[in-house]
Amino acid sequence: MKKLAVFASMLICTIAHQIHAEEQCSNADLRGVYSFVASGTFGAASFVTAGLTTYHGDGQVDGLIQISLNGNAMKVTSWTGKYTVDPVNCTATKTADIPGVGTVHFFVTAGDGFRELRFISTDTGASISGTARKQ
Repeated sequence: MKKLAVFASMLICTIAHQIHAEEQCSNADLRGVYSFVASGTFGAASFVTAGLTTYHGDGQVDGLIQISLNGNAMKVTSWTGKYTVDPVNCTATKTADIPGVGTVHFFVTAGDGFRELRFISTDTGASISGTARKQ
C-alpha cells in the first residue's frame, strides 16, 4: 500500500508539472502601454512609423500611430486590433486595423518579461520590422 501511495504522489506531481509547463504565458502577460518604432516597405513604398500601443490583457489592443509612407507623413491615427499569446512558446500574433492603411498582421516575440517586444509583419507585400518597449 505504501508503494502505491508513493507512486500516486509521484504521478500527480509529474502531471501537475506538465500542465504548468504547457501553459507558461497568456494574453494577460501582454498588458500595458508600449512605445514602438518600425520601418520597412509596404507594397513598393518605404515605410517608417512610431506610436503607442495599449495591450489590454484580454486580447484587445489599440493605439496611436504616425506613419510616413515614401516620405509623406500621414496624420496621427487611432487604430484597434486583437492579439493572442501562445501559451507554450510565449510568442504572439497581432492584427492591427489601421484607417487609411488597412489590416496588418504581425508575429511578435517578447523579451525581458514582456517589457520589450520585437515584431515583423506577416502580410505578403509588407516587409516591416520593429521594437516596442513597455512604458
